[in-house]
Amino acid sequence: MARKLSHTNFLLTTDIKTEIERRFQQKPQAFFKMPFVRNLVAMDRLHSVSVDVMEVADQIDPGAIENVLEYNKEMLRHFENHSHTLERPQVLIDVLTSIYYIYQNRASLKVLCVGPRTEAEFLMLLAEDFNPDNIRGLDLISYSDYVDVGDMHHMPYDDNSFDIVFLGWVLTYSKDLQRVADECVRVAKPGGYIAIGVESEAVLDDSESYGVTVSDVINIRSTDEILELFKGHIHATPFRHDVHRSLRDTFDMVMVVIELI
Repeated sequence: MARKLSHTNFLLTTDIKTEIERRFQQKPQAFFKMPFVRNLVAMDRLHSVSVDVMEVADQIDPGAIENVLEYNKEMLRHFENHSHTLERPQVLIDVLTSIYYIYQNRASLKVLCVGPRTEAEFLMLLAEDFNPDNIRGLDLISYSDYVDVGDMHHMPYDDNSFDIVFLGWVLTYSKDLQRVADECVRVAKPGGYIAIGVESEAVLDDSESYGVTVSDVINIRSTDEILELFKGHIHATPFRHDVHRSLRDTFDMVMVVIELI
């Protein structure tokens, strides 16, 4: 009779342990599929550099919410208190990799992560077998060789540069959503994908003390609002997630994946 599995009593034979170790040695990025490993690495790399010596953008576009740079600096200084935000992008990345075209071609697709703050999104993509040479991040502040310094309102990339443009919980830092959407379309290749996730209500941790107020933020309550920003550029919408009916008066996520014309 087969032994019953449980969380507290999961025994492996020596042979299978050896085989698991061998396969991890062949494919070490698979470790990043485990959230606790991924988060430990992301936090360790973040803490290896002082926020005060990180590279920051020379200019902040007027379309950004007020004091956004100061807010993000403070968030990085105290990121251990907000580490739950490391996990949000995984939901949307799982959606992207469930699209068969992306799944089949992920090793060759070029990806732009807009506003990643840490390297967590990069590690998630790495775990899904995207090529690290094809992944770039863009943020107002950077401690990573994989994250370029720049503003999402005027991205420092050529037209038609990326197969996927990923905006994970960053759109709320803009007062000019249309310009951000236009930039996403510009840098994405024809037939490329744009993935966006936002909170259904503005949630900016400790925002008042960092000089950012919720009243500065544009709330996005439905995928219709996001899709309207890309009107005329949409070939298909492989995924859309609106606020669940039971959470209309509280907090939920709004997420959408757009396939461009």
